[in-house]
Amino acid sequence: MAKFTSAPASVQMPVEVLFEKFNDLTILQDMLDKLSEDQKAKVGDVIFEKDSLSIKTPQVGEIKFIVKERIAPSKVVFGTASSPVPLTLTAHFVSTGSDTSTVSAEADVEIPAMLKPFVAPQMQKATDQFGLLISQLAKANA
Repeated sequence: MAKFTSAPASVQMPVEVLFEKFNDLTILQDMLDKLSEDQKAKVGDVIFEKDSLSIKTPQVGEIKFIVKERIAPSKVVFGTASSPVPLTLTAHFVSTGSDTSTVSAEADVEIPAMLKPFVAPQMQKATDQFGLLISQLAKANA
């Protein structure tokens, strides 16, 4: 199992409010739809449904992630519905004050050791992009 972690991003809202946005992911779709075209381009091609999110990439195509676990208010774990390899994405939420939080993303993927040098840079980029997506949505809709 290889683990990739994004840098934490600061968000101006209590951790409980931030976590609450992940109880029904269609709220995030509404937020995504309100972003400027510039911000949407940074986020990429993502679709949120109640308990899942789909990401389209030119390299792999569409990957659908389904919420596997919610632990209030600290994390939401997504697993793949269909993926060439077992993959989980976790959104971590940490309180840094009464009105501030940090959010980061973590990806766990099963890749053979011999493929890791080829796959690792793309996985780190995808993890960073997932962390950016979460923080951009939260910051735009704080």
